[in-house]
Amino acid sequence: MKLFKKFARKQRPYEPTRRERAAAARTAKAEVDLRETEAKIYELADRARRELRRSA
Repeated sequence: MKLFKKFARKQRPYEPTRRERAAAARTAKAEVDLRETEAKIYELADRARRELRRSA
C-alpha cells in the first residue's frame, strides 16, 4: 500500500539563470580570443621558420 504518491509534475525545459548566461557568454568570448591568439602565435612561428630558412 502506497501512502505517499509522487505527483507527476510537468517538466519545463531548463532555462539558465542570468548568471549562467553571462558566464557562458564570457566563456565563448574567451574561446574566441584564445583562437585568435593561437592563430597569431602560429603565424609568428611560421614567419620565424621562413626567416631561419632564408638565413641558413
